[in-house]
Amino acid sequence: MLDPSSLRFFDARTLATFAAAARCIVPPEPDSPGADEETCLRLADRMLSERPAADQRLLRTFLRALEFLPLFRHGRRFSRLPPDRAAAFLQTLERTTLVARLRAGVFGVKTFALLGYYGSDLSHGELGYPGPRLDAPYYQLRRVAGEAEGGS
Repeated sequence: MLDPSSLRFFDARTLATFAAAARCIVPPEPDSPGADEETCLRLADRMLSERPAADQRLLRTFLRALEFLPLFRHGRRFSRLPPDRAAAFLQTLERTTLVARLRAGVFGVKTFALLGYYGSDLSHGELGYPGPRLDAPYYQLRRVAGEAEGGS
């Protein structure tokens, strides 16, 4: 498992919860990694660390709530639920009409789990995507700007 001390957004608790939710959103298959793969989690962590502090607080709060809410119904924390129960619980929160913040929290987790999965090169082969064209003008401008700033 990923070492949380190497991450910028997640801590050990929120990483376990997010990874369990990501596994529900894009489950691993025999020939395909899931969104809980280390590369996907690292990318999601990087993107979350670049969000405004208020957004980060909201998502951390939701992840903590998500971890403990299943105790009332299933007697276990979210990250310790079997995958089918975790997926069903996440779906319940996504569909609730009682607390809009829970739906918004699921949307946030889903957004960053999908970003981590589809943004990583792990999904490229499955999608038939050859990867970004590093010769495209956008990447050339970034490379030139990096060299001008003393980067590579």
